[in-house]
Amino acid sequence: MDLPVIPTPLLPRWVWMEEVTYSHIPIATLVTAFLFLAPIFEYIGYRRKDMRYDRLAKSLVFFSMILFSPGAALGTGIPMFIIGLYPEFWSRWANIFFWPLIAQFVFFTLEVVVLFFGYYLTWDRWMNRKRLHILFGVLSALTGMSIQIIWDGIGSYMMTPGAPLPGVNEPVGWSAQGFFNPSFPYLFTHRFFANISYTMLLAGGVFALKYLHAKVKEEKNYFAFAADITFSIGFLAFFAMPFIGWGYAKILQHNAPVAFHAIMGGHSGSKFIFKMAMVSVFLTIAAVYLFIRHRDKPVILSFATAGLASLYLFLSWHPALDWFGSTATWRIAYTIVLVGFIAFLWVIRKTDKQVTSEPWQWAMFIAGIAAFLAFAMGGFVRERARQPHTVYKQIIKPEVLPREADEFLVYDKCVVCHSTPKFLDRYKKRDWVERVKVERERPGVDITDDEVEHIIRYLRERYP
Repeated sequence: MDLPVIPTPLLPRWVWMEEVTYSHIPIATLVTAFLFLAPIFEYIGYRRKDMRYDRLAKSLVFFSMILFSPGAALGTGIPMFIIGLYPEFWSRWANIFFWPLIAQFVFFTLEVVVLFFGYYLTWDRWMNRKRLHILFGVLSALTGMSIQIIWDGIGSYMMTPGAPLPGVNEPVGWSAQGFFNPSFPYLFTHRFFANISYTMLLAGGVFALKYLHAKVKEEKNYFAFAADITFSIGFLAFFAMPFIGWGYAKILQHNAPVAFHAIMGGHSGSKFIFKMAMVSVFLTIAAVYLFIRHRDKPVILSFATAGLASLYLFLSWHPALDWFGSTATWRIAYTIVLVGFIAFLWVIRKTDKQVTSEPWQWAMFIAGIAAFLAFAMGGFVRERARQPHTVYKQIIKPEVLPREADEFLVYDKCVVCHSTPKFLDRYKKRDWVERVKVERERPGVDITDDEVEHIIRYLRERYP
């Protein structure tokens, strides 16, 4: 069915789509994480009779209320943009996930009612009925988490479709295979911990700056407390992500190999490296902070050490990076860096350094920004990795360029069999016609004459 595509007056259509999407997602994830943690902080304050936790919980909810309207407005704009810019995708995608989208609308309505009337407005009124008030906080968190589950189910389908994308005139309404697709549990759990990690690191950085500007002693003490607890939680929550992320990568390797190779050294590799650089920034700052701030708390330091040491397993599973020369060189490099950094942390805790100085507060804020950038870049890496498809191998974007289509074909027919895109570098300045002819004769290779033309065209442009 030929559906009309609305032309954009300025900039490519993907810029418009990603602008509204990437404006909404940080707001939605921040609200979801804050509402999940608020009743936990409130309960801790209730049990300990420490009003600082109660104030922290209320501030998270108050900020969530401020962001709710722009987040909802941008969320409403997303389907409007998709309907106009990607009409066939929307018709087929909304077809297979109609009932989950309706369920998302119901949960969102419940979240608004419970959050506003049952949790936020009753905060001071129910100070003597804390258990009931915390219950409404939990209900608010559950509705928000249900929305995330739904969106991660239908969003993960775009990378690893567990069922065929139906036609525009094929009513489905709901597909369990499509919703519970192979990457769904990995994407949801990874995003869950990512939401907590980046929002708490960012909140810790903001509270650190508030500490700097506070004039009253009681206020400085509170902001120091709030910065410490949020920053520490953000740091410790990170360590679940590398292992979930590698599980997600293995699922992609099996179910979406072109996207996997695009991330691991391909056309999305540079963006993935930038993400890892941002992770290194906030991990370094947060680890040093934790070992200085909690130098007399061996339990916290032991958890932090275990988290950092666990990265050795993750790095051992990760393929060797080509620019390190060999697998052995790669292993020696990360072993020295990791062991040296952990040793440095245990040495620095014995010094008399403090984390209350102005440079440290700015360092915490920088770590929060780095965490946010790592989170945002993670989504961008996934989106660009499946180019030129909206749904992997199911539907191609209207604005796809010939070079992008050819690149996907090269990855699909050539790179997947050679385990890394870097193998193409070995054949630079060679006869691509002869090279493709040799590859085509390998057992199990299925490349048509038309595909050969596109592959050679891409290789000649990319590796002249």
